[in-house]
Amino acid sequence: MLSYILFISNIMLNKKFLNIAISVLLLTSSGLVLFQGCQDEPGNLGLEFILSDTLGTKILDSSKDTIIFTNNNFRKYINTSSAPYLFVGYLLRFRGLSANYAGGTVLAAYIKMTYGKYAFEDTLGTVSFNVYSLNKYHDFTQITLDSFSTSELGTNVLASYSGSINDTNRFTVPFDNLTAQGWLNYAADTSTAVKNYGIALVPNSSCNTIKGFYTYRSVYPSLTTTMMIVVNKNNITDTLVYESDFASLSDAPYSILMPDRFTLSNGVCFNNILNFSISKLPGKVIINEAILQFKLDYNNSFITTGTDKRIQVSLVTDSSQKLTDGGAFFTTLLDSVTYQVRINSIAQRWNYLTAPNYGVMLLNTYNALTLDKFVFYSSTVADTTLRPKLLIRYTTRE
Repeated sequence: MLSYILFISNIMLNKKFLNIAISVLLLTSSGLVLFQGCQDEPGNLGLEFILSDTLGTKILDSSKDTIIFTNNNFRKYINTSSAPYLFVGYLLRFRGLSANYAGGTVLAAYIKMTYGKYAFEDTLGTVSFNVYSLNKYHDFTQITLDSFSTSELGTNVLASYSGSINDTNRFTVPFDNLTAQGWLNYAADTSTAVKNYGIALVPNSSCNTIKGFYTYRSVYPSLTTTMMIVVNKNNITDTLVYESDFASLSDAPYSILMPDRFTLSNGVCFNNILNFSISKLPGKVIINEAILQFKLDYNNSFITTGTDKRIQVSLVTDSSQKLTDGGAFFTTLLDSVTYQVRINSIAQRWNYLTAPNYGVMLLNTYNALTLDKFVFYSSTVADTTLRPKLLIRYTTRE
């Protein structure tokens, strides 16, 4: 705009060019108004003002051209060892136990935990769990719920807790002394009977909510879950503190999915494949812009403050195994409920038949961090204005 002003100022110094200057100013101003007017209408994505008979482009609009959409909402278990919270039930293994205390006598042992002020839907409920040993080693950075069996749990309750926690307070859970003593012996000799494969905190019948407890990956790593062991050896008593590796194993039945909706949830998690026919698009056209929109059912969603609201969209390469090409496009929000993402290259690959049209996979950007869930209107909802929408602006080749 500054360059336009300088240009006009120089012209106006010469009165004989005054009429030219006014004309340029009017044309420039009207151009700016036209551009701004397009930006003020995010719902049409700047497509409708481009006339096909002016620029040689055409528009395929799912809301007008009857493009067929289908949804496949499915559950996929993921590893959650990167999460800032522990959720019941979860696995812990305390690391770095010193071999120097093998043969000592454990006088007391405690699990110390801090509530992270994260609760799934019910902030006032009771957390209640029992603690069992694991009788098999697992890599906590790789484990998922479908790779774990409850037969791998010990039968003895090593600790238990029940309480309603509503503030960021640190509390201790008394732990079995003999097991802690066995872990110290195991640090010196792995052939001992008590193995330090870790423990599982399993919710019991008194538990009616899910709450998150800080891990070393949280914003307060000093409040991470730890094991405190008071041990006496050679008449010297020491207090040992060890941090834990962890993995949460969360689950939810398919019955939580609502009719005429699809759900993208963290932790469990649920993803969705959205597939739409582009058979009405002529072959081998130039895709100028391909935009996908879908709308959030806010009242049925559970999204906490600070949760990343972006949705990742990827090209599906295998519909049976539910695999993608590894690429990702990320949505933006047009308003509080309308998500938008440009998928130009995906549509171009479909149109040129360089990739089969198995649809796109939708999932939450950081789905290992919380248990938040995003519920969207699907292609079957009665109100057609709420259905997913695909807009493709294209140019035919001469």
